[in-house]
Amino acid sequence: MELMEQEFDSTEFSKSVLAGLFAGIAATVLSLIFNSYFRLYTHYPLSELVNVSTIIFSLVLIVTIAGFIFYLFHHYMKRGAIVYQFVWVAVTALLIMFAMQVQRSADPLQTKQFRELLTGVILITGACTIFMVPLLYKKDVV
Repeated sequence: MELMEQEFDSTEFSKSVLAGLFAGIAATVLSLIFNSYFRLYTHYPLSELVNVSTIIFSLVLIVTIAGFIFYLFHHYMKRGAIVYQFVWVAVTALLIMFAMQVQRSADPLQTKQFRELLTGVILITGACTIFMVPLLYKKDVV
């Protein structure tokens, strides 16, 4: 039986979306590690909003969509990659400001811990979106 080799010419679109998907998987793994250690050391009990399921499904989806948005910026704008990074820095900063205003519980300690947990997940996701998507797009391995 002969082994068939297929040559795959990746397009800008496929590279962008795959870069977003891989960055989303990386953000998910890092956020799950952060979530586990955070809960272990702080004994934070509430898990209705930030939990394993929401981290897995939301981060992969969000960063994959960010990969598509990277394609739009990179394909249709001059210096689109830099504009993309500035936009996501602003989005990340706004989300962190929003996270700092959330009132999660009547207990001030639980609210503080929730804000810290949410901010950590936002920072990890933002860093993967800002740095990994453009970096992986440039690599030939994606």
